Parts: sequence; C-alpha cells; structure tokens
Amino acid sequence: MDEHQLLGVGLGTVIGMVLALTGAGGGILAVPLLVFGLGLSIVEAAPVGLLAVGLAAGIGAVLGLRQGIVRYRAAGYIASIGVLMAPLGLWLAHRLPNTPLALVFSVVLLYACGRMFIRASRE
Repeated sequence: MDEHQLLGVGLGTVIGMVLALTGAGGGILAVPLLVFGLGLSIVEAAPVGLLAVGLAAGIGAVLGLRQGIVRYRAAGYIASIGVLMAPLGLWLAHRLPNTPLALVFSVVLLYACGRMFIRASRE
C-alpha cells in the first residue's frame, strides 16, 4: 500500500468515525480532507466524497429505518431537490475556478459550524 492509499484509508476512518458519532454531513469533512490531505481539487474531491459518504449514509439510513427514526417527508424533499440540482452544481463546478469554489465551500462550512455550535451550547 503506497502513501496515498494509506492516507486515504486514514482519512476514511476519521470521516467514518465522525459521521457515526455526530451524524454530520460527511461531505463537509470529506471534501476538505481530500483537498488538503490528498491534494485533490474541489472538482475532483466532491464526487469522491459524495460516493464514499453516500455509501456510508446508505448504511446509516437503513439503521435509522430499522429504529423508526427517519423523517420520510424531510428525506424525500432533500433527496428530490438534491437530485434536481446536482447537474447544475456539477456544470457550475466544472466552469468555475477552484478558488471561488473553495471560498463558497468555506462559507457554507463556517455557517454549518456556527449553527451546530449555537445549538450545542443551548443544550
């Protein structure tokens, strides 16, 4: 196993553990770790992260279904809108330079972190 593969396994382990502990969106972790850990561009990292996180999310969804804690309506809305908007996002990602994509992703990440911090501090 070469250095890149070993680093990929390590990053996957970290992402999987954080996903399992927090339920946070794995892409929020996967994309920055793939960009800074493996040197991928955001356009390259996004589909890799989506595939890896999608497989892990599928397992989590099955477990949630078994426990009866899935909100079907919310999941349906999110999935439907995501499927419809994914081609537009992919089209834009291939036409925008990496720097603006990184800035937009950073703003979204900071917003999500802030919301999670505020919610956690209220509990």
